Amino acid sequence: MLTNRKIGLALSGGGIRACIFHLGVLRCLAEQGLLSRVASLSSVSGASLCMALIFAASGNHWPSDAEFLASVLPAVKRRILSRDIQAAALIRLPFCPQYWFDKAKLLAKMLETKWGIRGNLQDLPDRPYWEINCTTFETGKSFRIRKDYMGDYRLGYTKCPNLPISDMAAASAGFPVLIGPYKLDMTRYAWSHDTRGREPFVPTRRRCSLWDGGVYDNLGLEALYKIGRGLDNEIQFLIVSNASGPLAMVERDSFRLLTNLRRLLGIALDQVAALRTRDIFASVMERGDGIYIQIGNTAEAIAQASGAPLDISAPLIHQCMTEAEAQRAMRYPTTLRTPTEADFDLLLRHGYESALCTIACFARPYGR
Repeated sequence: MLTNRKIGLALSGGGIRACIFHLGVLRCLAEQGLLSRVASLSSVSGASLCMALIFAASGNHWPSDAEFLASVLPAVKRRILSRDIQAAALIRLPFCPQYWFDKAKLLAKMLETKWGIRGNLQDLPDRPYWEINCTTFETGKSFRIRKDYMGDYRLGYTKCPNLPISDMAAASAGFPVLIGPYKLDMTRYAWSHDTRGREPFVPTRRRCSLWDGGVYDNLGLEALYKIGRGLDNEIQFLIVSNASGPLAMVERDSFRLLTNLRRLLGIALDQVAALRTRDIFASVMERGDGIYIQIGNTAEAIAQASGAPLDISAPLIHQCMTEAEAQRAMRYPTTLRTPTEADFDLLLRHGYESALCTIACFARPYGR
């Protein structure tokens, strides 16, 4: 069903948890020979870090299935486990006052020096095209960064941006309060009202502030799917990988204003994601034009939801992790700290098994 269709990947945010979970999803796709079918990538926050690592480990080209399994995935694992970018940034921050109000640039520096994420957007391949999602503070819209253009429809667009991949990955991961905005100097670029460079104009502002793309759309869906219009013309099948953490029950503390602000933001993001998920199920998944991979799901839950026959579901349920293990993976904190190797392997396995079960149970004639 998937081997002859152009695939679009929408990968959610969620810090290092999302980064590793998506690696597991990609491992499953590679084992099934599907990476070559990927035509479009849309990433948010932790997923943008994941994609930046993959391109860094493959010389800024899209790896084949064999390359991903043999060399790229092991290289990415080594980089994540050996270099704690969060700790490195916190150690450096007190001695670098230029980063005190520009922590996104410090994160970009750590991505470059610690994780080896180098190169420019123009070094990326034309296919699959990678869309890095941010949120423009000034307009409140989705700011899209691609090799051929970047911008949002209210702010305007600039063609062929010449920016470091590390900077754009950091901008996409610039979670409010913790990291903060990436400050883009607009005067360095020629701007127009459309993505093709027509209707040029001179912007009235010198800078814009790019925040975590998850503030606008934590699933990265809008680049690949439009409500009322369907899938992007570049793709025929949509795979959504959602590694967002659960919204837990907490008590309000009147004296912890920043914590309360993060909580309110989390509630808003959770509701937006729920609305987008319901729409994508009603218009794409029900027609068999996509699958939805959700962190925290077990093989048994996936099989039950799909109605897969026993000969398909029973082996999956037997070989995949328990509900307790899946819940532990889902509750891994949204952070950029280096995980233990055991936690890395747990998250990777959960992403792999979630993709394996979802493809086996839903990408079949009996899947709804």
